[in-house]
Amino acid sequence: MAHKFDPAKLQKLDDPARLELFDPRKVFKDFGLKRGMKVLDVGTGAGFYLPFLSELVSQEGKVYGIDVQPLAVEYARKKADSLNLSNVEVLLSKECEIPLPDDTVDFVSMVFVFHELEDPVSFLQEVKRVCKPLAYVGIIDWKKEERDKGPPPEEVYSEWEVGLMLEEAGLKVGRMVEVGRYCFGAYAVVVKEEPKRFHSPIRVPPGLL
Repeated sequence: MAHKFDPAKLQKLDDPARLELFDPRKVFKDFGLKRGMKVLDVGTGAGFYLPFLSELVSQEGKVYGIDVQPLAVEYARKKADSLNLSNVEVLLSKECEIPLPDDTVDFVSMVFVFHELEDPVSFLQEVKRVCKPLAYVGIIDWKKEERDKGPPPEEVYSEWEVGLMLEEAGLKVGRMVEVGRYCFGAYAVVVKEEPKRFHSPIRVPPGLL
């Protein structure tokens, strides 16, 4: 797929109308995001979701926003500064080289970015590297169907394709859910060390979304 967003259109990514697609507070919370977590926001773009992630993890947590576009990084940094998001750090990344040490984050957020990846499996393996021994990945992307918003269907992956790539990269697929009219959510778990007792933080009863 790998159809990159044009950084010249960054302001479009900061349009409040994007909240019509899904409620970020509700969905991130249902994904298992909570206070004190360290979060990686992949493809942060204009930093649209940074305030919501920052709020949910609170000052006890940390949010790292990454993007491969220097203009996006500059834009998101200015936004974080203007909103006094002191627990947010925005970093310039490479396609499959995240500028974080091993075992850093508890949760990875990938919103409308999966279809832009050059090599999704390699990128997910890099995501796994920066995740703690037990961590969670939440992917939200466009449905592979005709829509009046977003990229055309041929430029996105189906839920089935996303699930296969998650498994190939060594992540455990939790479930796929519908997230509003235009997009779906994929839940996955990074397990580097099998815990003695495992309790998933994902709280999505059937039919909730």
